Amino acid sequence: MTKNRPNIGGQALIEGVFMRSPDGAAAAVRKPDGTIVAKSMKYLLPPVRTGILSKPIFRGAINLFETMKMGFSALNWSAETVEEKKDAKEKKSSNIGMWLANIGAVALAMVLFAWLPLRLATWIVSIIEPSSGGVEQFYIHIIAGTFRIFAFILYIMAISLMPDIRRVFMYHGAEHQVIHAWEDGSDDLASDAAKQTPLHARCGTSFLMYVMIVTILCYTIIDSLVYLATGVSPAAHWRVLYHLPLIPLVMGVSYEVLKMADKHLNTSAFARALSKPGLWLQRLTTKPATPEMLEVAETAAKMALGFDLPSEVEIVEENAE
Repeated sequence: MTKNRPNIGGQALIEGVFMRSPDGAAAAVRKPDGTIVAKSMKYLLPPVRTGILSKPIFRGAINLFETMKMGFSALNWSAETVEEKKDAKEKKSSNIGMWLANIGAVALAMVLFAWLPLRLATWIVSIIEPSSGGVEQFYIHIIAGTFRIFAFILYIMAISLMPDIRRVFMYHGAEHQVIHAWEDGSDDLASDAAKQTPLHARCGTSFLMYVMIVTILCYTIIDSLVYLATGVSPAAHWRVLYHLPLIPLVMGVSYEVLKMADKHLNTSAFARALSKPGLWLQRLTTKPATPEMLEVAETAAKMALGFDLPSEVEIVEENAE
């Protein structure tokens, strides 16, 4: 990365991109009529953390929750902007539907990616190693973790068949391509981004891969301690119950691994090897963007960085709903 340039990051939205810099945040979308609409979301930036919340592990968990909060706000705004013809009643109904869909998605994810992998792994290990003692916990989490990774890959492959999701994945690629151009010192981000790869080591998809791997290690240790204390291998539903409060720990450790790998990517073969699984997974969640999409991502990046925008960009006031 070019020296003295701040890091930027973001996420794909509906027909747009959200970008965040150390001192700013913004979203930009392209409306059906072709107009680019941009909105500063600097008000969403969290306060500077000090004390224990700024320390390794803790900062990762806090950062993730804050990023999710900003991402949901930007996503809701993009949906409302693209579908601006809806009246207030329709928008309210749409928002309620979105929240219900999110709740249902979380519940489904708990079953498919938490309970079911553990239940299947426990059953398989009970057949293969019925009296393996504490080592049983390691086998259970290796099998469960492998199941989660393959299930997640199949899920991504399935939703990528949907045209709307493929466009989101293209905007995801646009986000990464513009970030690469910025990090390479470009000032003409949209034009130079076309030459860049849609893959980036500092990505939420890579983070999810790290989470799935770190989960295996952390939960093996925790479940082994439970086994040593009780002499009983916990059932799948009990594991899920006491694993849930440990999610911030897993996220915090995964964040530190991601941060370390990205920092040493150009100087360490180990860091590059560590980044490979996440980059492979990104081949499913990113697609090369069109010039029009890169223009939207450039708009979000420049607004987040404090640059002036072209007069043809429609700017929404920061406090607008």
